[in-house]
Amino acid sequence: TAAQETEAEALTLTLNAASGNNCDNLLDDAYTSTVSFSGKDELTVTGSKPMQGIYIKWAELGADWRVSYNGKTVEYKGEEFLHHYIDFGETAWSCTIYFDSDASVCDLFAYGEGILPSNVQIWEKTCEMADILVFSTHADDEILFLGGVLATYAGQQGLNVQVAYMTNYWNGANVREHEKLDGLWESGVRNYPVNGGFDDIYAESLEGAMSVYSYDDVLAFVTEQIRRFKPLVCVTQDLNGEYGHGGHMLLAKSVCEAVDNSADASFNSESAEKYGVWDVPKTYLHLYGENKITMDLRVPLDKMNNRTAVEVASDAYLQHISQQWCWFYVSDDYEYSCADFGLYRTTVGSDTGNDMLENITTYEEQESIAESSRAAEEESRRQAEEALNSQSKDATDTQVQSSGTKRSKVLPVVI
Repeated sequence: TAAQETEAEALTLTLNAASGNNCDNLLDDAYTSTVSFSGKDELTVTGSKPMQGIYIKWAELGADWRVSYNGKTVEYKGEEFLHHYIDFGETAWSCTIYFDSDASVCDLFAYGEGILPSNVQIWEKTCEMADILVFSTHADDEILFLGGVLATYAGQQGLNVQVAYMTNYWNGANVREHEKLDGLWESGVRNYPVNGGFDDIYAESLEGAMSVYSYDDVLAFVTEQIRRFKPLVCVTQDLNGEYGHGGHMLLAKSVCEAVDNSADASFNSESAEKYGVWDVPKTYLHLYGENKITMDLRVPLDKMNNRTAVEVASDAYLQHISQQWCWFYVSDDYEYSCADFGLYRTTVGSDTGNDMLENITTYEEQESIAESSRAAEEESRRQAEEALNSQSKDATDTQVQSSGTKRSKVLPVVI
């Protein structure tokens, strides 16, 4: 219909909490303001027009909740998406959210019929198996230094790109958890990221970082993600910490040690028992001096509105609003170029070009090959069965003909 072909309108909402809570902050589109709900509270949402779904931006994860509309109820246990769009699959004038545990919400939106705006994030779960696993120390490192990888392989090529962050911001700067998602979404990443359990603590050297972090714990986290996601390619930051950040150095060091040992079941055995072992085919480090590649990030990407990868990454970095006071910027032609990497380790041969997927068969391609192989085997079996059935039929016909000929030569005996 015409309505489905136009962009969906953000509706004017009327909000009523059973507890009498003032819910105005849910409508201000600001991460810094929240509304808290106690378990068993209810929030009725009524739209100015019929809504096709609601978009909730939580202030924290883990809530148990339900949403009811048109006599239907959908339940969510342990909310896992900070930004969560709920598609009703039909239109409804109103819905009711039931909080089954204490919860805190930043913003709430609802949309009428049509194509959702591009900034509505419909997250997929973390990858089951990742074509590329990107390790980033902090929110925004994945954009500033590795953003060309995200735009090219996730945004343009639509591959399974999983981002894993060493640090999280739940101990204070919660807004950066939202900016993290906004930046990834702008980059074309669709699989929900993973956070390590480490705070963001600045260190001026590797030694400084190792004094404020447990290196063994970081190494265990990195190894577990490798075994969990079984990436075909790993990408991470500079061993020298780009501009000398000790946290970056610590993460890069741990990734190198992890890929060197993740195929050994005795190395961090706990994650080996949980996920099995994995030998990463290719590992790239930002600005690594050996086996260097320079990605071409100046080609317009048709899946990214004809922006180049540099332009996509630049737009993504703007989503990190709280960090715009810093001197950092996205570029492919300065000392921290997001185009420059080196192949640290490979099990599939050296690169001859500038493609991280050289000598790699993606998981989708592997499945396509396997499906073709299964189809060929099935066709071979079918033809063999047909041939066998045909031979059996020919043998039966021959036997019948032979038997019939013999009977025709037998004269009846009259007694």
